[in-house]
Amino acid sequence: MMRQIIIAVLTILTITYSGCSSGDKEVDSTKLRTLITEAIAGDQDANETLKGLLSSKHTGKSDYNQLTIDGFKLNDKQYYSVVLEYPDPTLNLFAIYDSEFNFYLLDKSLNGNLSVEWATSGSRLFVFLQERFLTKDVLSLDRLSIYEVFDETASLIYRSLSRFVEGNDISYQTVELITKTFIATKVTGLKDKAIDNQTDTFYFNNNANKYLSKWNLFNKYVKQQIREFGWVTVKPQIQSDMLENGNTLIRNGYRIDLGSEWEEIPSFKEDKLLIKSLVGTKFLNRSLNSIFTILEIPKGENAENYSPYSFEKPTMGDYKIRATAMYDSGNNYSRIIEHSCGDKKFLLLFECPKTVYTQKKNIFEQIISSFTIKC
Repeated sequence: MMRQIIIAVLTILTITYSGCSSGDKEVDSTKLRTLITEAIAGDQDANETLKGLLSSKHTGKSDYNQLTIDGFKLNDKQYYSVVLEYPDPTLNLFAIYDSEFNFYLLDKSLNGNLSVEWATSGSRLFVFLQERFLTKDVLSLDRLSIYEVFDETASLIYRSLSRFVEGNDISYQTVELITKTFIATKVTGLKDKAIDNQTDTFYFNNNANKYLSKWNLFNKYVKQQIREFGWVTVKPQIQSDMLENGNTLIRNGYRIDLGSEWEEIPSFKEDKLLIKSLVGTKFLNRSLNSIFTILEIPKGENAENYSPYSFEKPTMGDYKIRATAMYDSGNNYSRIIEHSCGDKKFLLLFECPKTVYTQKKNIFEQIISSFTIKC
């Protein structure tokens, strides 16, 4: 059933729903499962081995609906997808590892019942993840996410609703073609005959690093149907942003929790907030006019060589964090945080308008606390 929803033309992609076995000497699905169950039981060493897969909210929460680990082998390299699904969807997560315990991706923005399939198209490797959940108690929704796996990381490249059920009426959005520049979908079963059986095109946006549609025919149609549906709800309702995007970004050397509204700008030269320039990645939220910039400090250098502000005392342990105070610069606040582990050092730069910070302080603090570097 999932394959029918995900894609209509099976010749486009080779889809494999593989088992959980692997002959890899370093890590296999059995070892992954053992580590995850130990980490849920409170074993911090196990969670550190998993590169911090679980948060403190997962400790002791053994009442999960499913813990599913699927393996996929491509060009002699073994990958693993992890699905952890709970009755409480805020604990749901999806992750990708390889057999050497490299951590490619973590997505915590998932709802309802989860299912996964791996797929290839030429040299490209994808993971299709489908969520199924209810809204207004009786309306059933499916949402499809497509992740692309690269040499050292993975990224959410597409996310949109794929199925909507209202009584006996079922409508679909089916992926029909994936290319480097666009994804073509077809919407069917819609009550609105003006757009029923139409094709929607999601073009790859280099700034957002994902495929986006100018029209979003199916999502807009479903949202309209939900708004017009008359029903007194009893069950807890999904958040409106469940119809949008959001995930943990894992890049070469670090990870950070940022939603899809943050535009990623690679190879950005930062010289505004620093004594001397560094090149890294800038994440810009245009609606909030706020910026996070991540920069790796060259080996042999110190944060003091770049920061115009003094740092507070670092945290204890091998993994150290130290930060400047929140500085007032005109209409904006700015702050610099250093993370260091061994010979690796990164700077996390934050800048936003004062009025926005006052309104969104908790969100910004959550993003800052989510940032970690790979030791």
